[in-house]
Amino acid sequence: LRPVLNGAGITVRQAIASYGLGGDFGSNWLDRSVERLGRRFLSSPYAIALANLFRRKGRLLLTQLVLITAGTMFLMVVSLASSTDLTVTNDLNRRAYDVRINFEDRQRADRLVKMAQTVPGVEGAEVWLTQPVSILREGQRLRDAGVSADLTGLPAGTPTYRPMIVAGRWIEPGDERVIVVSKDAADDNGFSVGQVVTLNLNGLGQNVAWEIVGIYQTAFNDNFGSVPIFAPLDTVYDVTNKHNRGTRLLVQTGQHDEAFLADLSNQLQTMFESRNMDVELQGTGTTFEDRQFADSQYAININMLLMLALIVAVVGGIGLMGALSISVVERTREIGVMRAIGARSRSIMGMFVMEGVLQGLFSWAVAVPLSYLIGYPLARQLGQTMLDIDLDYSYNYTAVLIWLGVILIIAALAAIVPARSATRISVRESLAYA
Repeated sequence: LRPVLNGAGITVRQAIASYGLGGDFGSNWLDRSVERLGRRFLSSPYAIALANLFRRKGRLLLTQLVLITAGTMFLMVVSLASSTDLTVTNDLNRRAYDVRINFEDRQRADRLVKMAQTVPGVEGAEVWLTQPVSILREGQRLRDAGVSADLTGLPAGTPTYRPMIVAGRWIEPGDERVIVVSKDAADDNGFSVGQVVTLNLNGLGQNVAWEIVGIYQTAFNDNFGSVPIFAPLDTVYDVTNKHNRGTRLLVQTGQHDEAFLADLSNQLQTMFESRNMDVELQGTGTTFEDRQFADSQYAININMLLMLALIVAVVGGIGLMGALSISVVERTREIGVMRAIGARSRSIMGMFVMEGVLQGLFSWAVAVPLSYLIGYPLARQLGQTMLDIDLDYSYNYTAVLIWLGVILIIAALAAIVPARSATRISVRESLAYA
């Protein structure tokens, strides 16, 4: 609406006297600075292209807004992908095991370790004991973060697993009736460090009071719905009266490639199944499968945002093409004058292509620092919104160069059609243009 109103407000004298070339260019300090910069560092056609960018500042601003938005979105989304990848990697690095085997029933812990060590490639094995529980407070059952909870006993001080602690501390040697609960369970039930809760062992022993000494958080849950409540293994033995028993075997290997771990996992499962030790498929797997599962949780949202950024970039390219096409029409007489003094089609085409490329460069130069400044708070907010975690932020510097290439290609392609149109204008047609 505003361009229409501005056009309707032009007087007859202004319309007749104007050639649509931005006749007020050079009347302010910005225009003069651009002219000096172009004369100093660029050849004549490219200096003209730089100056032409600022002839229509309103049009330049609108085009730049779209391109800058596209660039900022792209860099932030790719950095978000890098951040999720770093978060998952850091989470997996806290798991010093390669293969995880779950059993449907409790098995003898020493037997599991001895059997696992007979398989070539196994360097170490550790057994945990899990027991389904319900959390009670003053005799009332609480919501376990919307899913079932498992009391998971593991050796105190074990290096096999150490999740990220967001409050309190992890289990230490000498601890007895202490537990570390998930952040989801703590948030949903109002738990805090130092609070005492009662766990109902679902018919296996009496209700036992435990002190919460820590709250942990993971990037993803490999238990497919079960939220572990970690406790010292010896204490879990005592309260369940299931000494030297285990339901989960964790195996360390000396080789960590995907094919080897998958083959080793299959060997272990086959060996245990052949001895009537039923393996529970849910929760059984390798660290590579854990990564694939975690990546699948993030991929949909990231791909959707990336597609949106590319769509905005294409729209910006179309807008740039339209702006340059209008510029060709406005500068028809200028093109004719250039042809009359000997300018070749190649020079004229290069001038318009350079104008488009400069627009792309300007948008890139603004998008990079802008995405860096707002990328971290946005990634933090998206991590909380989509996954309820704080992402380990990682700005993707490689994406800066990738976007530079993408935006230059988009700008050059958008400028080709208007540039070719400019080369087809003859001297007679251009000088006769009113």
